[in-house]
Amino acid sequence: MNEYQRRRYLSAEAKSLGYGGITLVSTISGVSRQTLTDGIKDLDTADAEILEPGRSRKSGAGRKTILEKNPEIIGVLLELLESHTKGDPMCLLLWTNKSLRTLSEELMNMGYSISKDTVSDLLKTLGYGLQAAKKNLTAKPSHPDRDAQFEHINAEAKKSRCKRKSSTFN
Repeated sequence: MNEYQRRRYLSAEAKSLGYGGITLVSTISGVSRQTLTDGIKDLDTADAEILEPGRSRKSGAGRKTILEKNPEIIGVLLELLESHTKGDPMCLLLWTNKSLRTLSEELMNMGYSISKDTVSDLLKTLGYGLQAAKKNLTAKPSHPDRDAQFEHINAEAKKSRCKRKSSTFN
């Protein structure tokens, strides 16, 4: 039985027992007295809403998703991923080397209440995968300005992408 069916059944049993029935059924089943009282009111009301089969709550009940509460979170997450995104843009295979915990902590520091599992779901919807940061062995040491070079390349690519987008809308 789902919770709706259980509440209706237990409320009917409590009602049939009469005085003290709510207390007895509550003690035996572990269902709160308030739940049973509300169930009896539903049984006594002729126009009480009967849920469709397969549902245990009214539609719209439950916690709102992070996207319903904070629709801007996708943009914020993309900003966090911007310099840590890797992959072939032509094949749309993207991945990040930032961990789920790191991303969720950064979002929490920005004021969002989000778990690492929810971050994982958002990354999947954006087409991202996770990939561990691993070092490639090279024969010679890397250039001392390697990070600066890649930041420069990233900035130039952004400029080029922005120019392309603005020219397609004109």
